[in-house]
Amino acid sequence: MKLQFEQVTKSFGDLNVIERFDNTIVDGEIVALVGPSGCGKSTLLHMVAGLQHPTQGTVYAEEQAISQPAPERTLVFQEHALYPWMTLKENVALALEFQDHPAVESRRQASQWLERVKLGGFEDYYPHQVSGGMRQRCALARAFIARPKVMLLDEPFGALDALTRMTLQSVLKELIEAERPTVVLVTHDVDEALYLADRVLVFSDRPARVLREFELGHIPKTHDLLAFADIRREVLTLLGIDTDVPATEQHLAKGETA
Repeated sequence: MKLQFEQVTKSFGDLNVIERFDNTIVDGEIVALVGPSGCGKSTLLHMVAGLQHPTQGTVYAEEQAISQPAPERTLVFQEHALYPWMTLKENVALALEFQDHPAVESRRQASQWLERVKLGGFEDYYPHQVSGGMRQRCALARAFIARPKVMLLDEPFGALDALTRMTLQSVLKELIEAERPTVVLVTHDVDEALYLADRVLVFSDRPARVLREFELGHIPKTHDLLAFADIRREVLTLLGIDTDVPATEQHLAKGETA
């Protein structure tokens, strides 16, 4: 599903967050938004989800102005938002039941999706009985089970430790490659953006404007940061983070993140 932003401006009272943002995200593209906290990245995501509306301008999905939420556009938050009184299988199945699918069939498909995210055998566990990484795997299964055309990811792994985050990035990458939704990812993790995205937009402080776009489609997607060393340094510099070149290259060679 193609997304278009035309002269999108968003203000909250006297606070101007986004000013005249124009961009087009083509069907099946993965675009990461990075920038300072509070610059409007999540606000853009919420406008695509239909949870907020531009003060001026228009956000389109397949040439239709977005005015409200729709099941074809799914939003995944940093917190898993699972219902604690439901099992993992029941949580995943709920996404289909909300669309009036029969409960038996919804739960059968939920079990299949839990297998896909490596949670087979945990179907009848409750969220408090599993780790944070497992809860987020469940949240991904719930997001993908209805096969949305647009996946909106708002810091989906920000609350996880570094190793769990890298593992789940690989899981997410596999799901995206299999299902091919259009993806908009908001993240503060530059390495995550470079690993997952086809294109990275680097935003200024508010009111948000795009400082630079980076096309990444030609770069092999691995966790080997050496493949992204030059672009990574440029992104960090745009974000106002000083980079000591020799030290950075030494860390990258060891596979460490800044």
